[in-house]
Amino acid sequence: MQAKPRRLATRTTAIIVIVIVAIVIVSGGGTYYYINYVAPKPVSCTLPSGRDAITVGFTISLTGTYNVEGTKSLAGILAAACWINNNGGVTVNGKTYNIVLDYHDDASSSSNISPLYTSIITQDHAQFLLAPYSSGLTGAAAPLAEQNNLIMLSHGGSSDSIWTKGYKNVFGVLSPASTYFNDAIDWLKANYPNDKLAFLHADDSFSTTASALASKYAVQQGLRVVYNASYPATVQDLSTQLAAAQVAGADDLLGGGHYDDGVKIVQQLGGWKPKYISLLVAVTEPQFKQQLGGAANLVTGPSQWETIVTYSPATAQTAGISWYGPTESQFVDYYSKQANAGSPTYHSGEAGAAIIVLADAIQKANSLDTTAVRQTLYGLHVMTFFGEFQVDGTGKQSGHSMVLVQWQNGGLAVVAPVTVASGTVKYPYTGS
Repeated sequence: MQAKPRRLATRTTAIIVIVIVAIVIVSGGGTYYYINYVAPKPVSCTLPSGRDAITVGFTISLTGTYNVEGTKSLAGILAAACWINNNGGVTVNGKTYNIVLDYHDDASSSSNISPLYTSIITQDHAQFLLAPYSSGLTGAAAPLAEQNNLIMLSHGGSSDSIWTKGYKNVFGVLSPASTYFNDAIDWLKANYPNDKLAFLHADDSFSTTASALASKYAVQQGLRVVYNASYPATVQDLSTQLAAAQVAGADDLLGGGHYDDGVKIVQQLGGWKPKYISLLVAVTEPQFKQQLGGAANLVTGPSQWETIVTYSPATAQTAGISWYGPTESQFVDYYSKQANAGSPTYHSGEAGAAIIVLADAIQKANSLDTTAVRQTLYGLHVMTFFGEFQVDGTGKQSGHSMVLVQWQNGGLAVVAPVTVASGTVKYPYTGS
């Protein structure tokens, strides 16, 4: 019963955004107000005058289970769009356009995806789409992109299964779920090959894929898995399963799902102190440390992007590929100008990169036509502040690289791979 008023509220939000943009364009310039459903104050971005709009529609989780990740993602999208509009816009056939964002709060609920995206497409007439946050919601939105022949960039859905459906319009920006734990397992193999592993993960498609394939990869590397279980994504009590992992003789714990359950895992360890913990998604958020205090120290997790790992036009030139978009420092600067945005996380980076890649593909295609932009995306190999973008024949990301991070002394250190690390893994986990 709560979903309906949220839809109404976000519908109003989207209309306000579009109307204000129209006024700005007609009146010859001014300030473009992005209205955030959650934040009470609008975030402004000065728009150059005299341009038509390219409307990019999407839903994002500003409330509900994924609200932490969704809010960070939206802030990244806003920052990237602002940079594009303030730095030449998007040029097609000699005409320059502004990126206009039409977004709605999906309340982290798959039941909201179909009606909201249908409205975005048929009533708001979005020309391009971004996917929602999470693999589950992306999976619900992807068929609508196909049915309406619209390009959709996925920034928060990485489950490999998304790209097994034969979609021709869905493109991933982030590394697939099957690779998330590779750095963690490689480190264990190199340093503690006799450790016994437990996997405990949420039962959603992303978490299941990440953990199931990580478990398989660990066995392939000669590591022993002694416990492997899942739990409902909305679970409140994990103590029984954590105790079972301890009884099974596990030394290390890998898994999790998203922010809320990642925090619960650490909170409910009880008397068990795994020697090594690596959790999906939650670890990279500043709130993880703020909420858990000392218990967050030495917890590791995979990350799609950290500000300490710098990509630049010079890096792209060395790699022999093109560069497009803001530098990392420029992205962080645009991001920081938003009210209540906090520090950018990898969710911010991957979401911002989706808009950057889309703008580059439109310009390189020199067209707003779906077929032309689709063909360009399949052949696109570009570097952004987020790293490399390149997809395989299914649209799944193949060029981007991940890192392993660990909370150390109140800060988040990049600890693998060694080529980009700012520190080394500290072992064992002590719980304080």
